[in-house]
Amino acid sequence: MAKPSGNGRIRIGIIGSGAISQIIHLPTLKQLRNQFEIAALCDISAETMSVLGVEYGVPAHAQFTDYRALCASDLVDAVLICPMGTHVPYAIEALRHGKHVLVEKPLTSRLDEADAFVAASLEAREKHGAVTLMAYMKRHDVGYQYAQRLVRPLADKGEIRFVEAHHIHSRNERYMDYFSVIRPSDIPASAVESMKQQYATDVELALGTNPDPRVARAYHIMTGSSIHDLYTLNGMLGRPVGIVASEAWDDGFCYRTMFEFPNGTKVNYAWIDIRDVRRFQQEFACYGPDIRVSISFCQPFIAGDVSTVRVQQMEPSPADPAPYGRHDGTAHAGDASPGLVLPGGEGWPAAGTAHTEKCVTAGFDNQFKREWQHFHACITRGVEPVVGAQEARDDTAFIIEWARATRGV
Repeated sequence: MAKPSGNGRIRIGIIGSGAISQIIHLPTLKQLRNQFEIAALCDISAETMSVLGVEYGVPAHAQFTDYRALCASDLVDAVLICPMGTHVPYAIEALRHGKHVLVEKPLTSRLDEADAFVAASLEAREKHGAVTLMAYMKRHDVGYQYAQRLVRPLADKGEIRFVEAHHIHSRNERYMDYFSVIRPSDIPASAVESMKQQYATDVELALGTNPDPRVARAYHIMTGSSIHDLYTLNGMLGRPVGIVASEAWDDGFCYRTMFEFPNGTKVNYAWIDIRDVRRFQQEFACYGPDIRVSISFCQPFIAGDVSTVRVQQMEPSPADPAPYGRHDGTAHAGDASPGLVLPGGEGWPAAGTAHTEKCVTAGFDNQFKREWQHFHACITRGVEPVVGAQEARDDTAFIIEWARATRGV
């Protein structure tokens, strides 16, 4: 098993130096410099790596254009997998060399690749003690975890009757424009075209020949964005049982689905592209017999934004007080009809249970930072990963099933 370097830090190699690396992962690793070292970069763009190498102290000899060379290198203990397209070949190569892997979504569009990923993860764990963690960052969100601790026990007992879940999505550019993301000029057009062709082939493998273009578009969004909603719902309710109904419209930029989860829980889900309205919303409301737990997720690209939880439930009313200025507890003329028993002499019946609502900010720790801290604990302390290869494989299979059950309207 790859061990931390002599200074106790885990040396990270990063495959893929695009927006998610530049906006999130590299700054987070720099913040966690006592636990991690940014040891190597790999990207198709040498231009991007040269700029980032200066900014994050990665020398030229640790900048690779071939991911296989990075995975085989003694410079790294663990590899972050976040290139464009499928992530499976990169993850398998790293695991083959005994490296720990943190794998960004989307994993893949192909079930056969997902199966190969699970097999490689199990083999690497047995042979090298290598850790595989999926980068499902919202599972590390402190607000989500607060809501999860309330909802999951109720779901397991069959007491969550209904969940209203919606993801109202503004274009990522509305947020990314604030970051100085490198836009390289040295990526060959042939590489871009090859990637597009490979993706088209993968979609046909998943959905069949000549899929409805609305469904194909929705499938692309499901793998890239709705995956966050799927795995957060899984964490609160268990694995989904099936799809009751699903439809896509607006060229596939909008879709809605009724899911069934264990114990008969129904989830009414919608993903809606609102184009240029600068207001991201991802909200779940979970209804039990005497409680409603709602979580509003933060915009992940905005540092310092936090998820909030609202809990609504019934609770006993405080003891009925006497009106201000009357403390003797006696009835007064005109307080009530003759013969009415006055509780404490107040002159009205007990109020009963009260509807209450509290708004919870569970913490300010960034979900990506907590994800990396969890990865560190998995490697150094043997903590079991929150999400491993098998769950990612099952999510891939379910999204394919979901897309196949969706009709264009």
